[in-house]
Formats: sequence, structure tokens, C-alpha cells
Amino acid sequence: SFDKKYILSFNLRADGSSKFMEGNRWGYFPSASFAWRIAKEKFMENVKAVSDLKLRLSYGTVGNNRINDYLYIQTFASNPYFYGINGQSVFGYSSNYLPNELLKWETTVSKNIGLDLSLFNDRFGLTVDMYENKTKDLLLSVPIAPTYGYSTQLQNVGQTKNRGIE
Repeated sequence: SFDKKYILSFNLRADGSSKFMEGNRWGYFPSASFAWRIAKEKFMENVKAVSDLKLRLSYGTVGNNRINDYLYIQTFASNPYFYGINGQSVFGYSSNYLPNELLKWETTVSKNIGLDLSLFNDRFGLTVDMYENKTKDLLLSVPIAPTYGYSTQLQNVGQTKNRGIE
């Protein structure tokens, strides 16, 4: 903060997850924000109706690793199998899913610009925000060819974008 008018903030988050292979285990997620309290400027001294006026800008990234453990390696489960005329059961092992060594963090980038306005000794307030959120490398279960022996595989595919005004 400088002179109660300019506010700047930086952050870097480093997250590690054993849900991904060694080369994709770490995700780095920076963010920054800036605010300008316009009401504290000299040119606003004579504007008595304005109690506070602030412009805000922000940019930030976050990661998502909300998937099951060890999807990058093959795991097996013990399952009963029934056979024969009298339905004898035998336990055997079968693979759970088709592993994907390329899985990595899903990442969302958020951008925001906002304005806060207070009038008449804070009796009336207004906040306006314009935002955009873009997510890439979505962690989704994707249909695959049945020749693999499975119907789906978890992959990093696609992206989404949301924007709006509040």
C-alpha cells in the first residue's frame, strides 16, 4: 500500500499432488491485484457527495486435482467370478481403468475489473464487476474406442470460458 491510495498484491502458490506423474506433479499458480482509491486523490477533495471511489483490477490462477488417486498407473482389484453349472465363485484380479501418464493440473485463469462507489457518507453504495474465467486442460472422462477394453479414459481435454458483469 502506498499513500492509502495505491494497493498492490502478488501471490505465487505452488501445489504438489501425487495424483499426477512425477513430471506433472507440481502446479504453479500466480495471482496479482491492484486497487486505486480514486477518492483519496487531490482532484476529488471538493466532490463532497463521494465518500469512497475505488477501481480494482485482478488476475489469478488456481489448479484443480480433484480426481481419484493413481490414475496414471495401472491398478488391479480383486473380484469374484462365477462359472460352471452350480455357480462356483473364484476370485481373480482385473484392471480398474485405462491409465493415463499425461494427466496434469486443470487450470483456471480469472480476470476481474471492478469499481466501488460510496455516496453521501456511505449511505448509498454501488459495486460493479466485469469478470472472465477461463479453464483449460479440463479433467474429464472421455469416450474411447472399445478396442482398448474400456469405454472411457480420464484425460485433460477442452476448455470453458465464463464472463459477465455483476
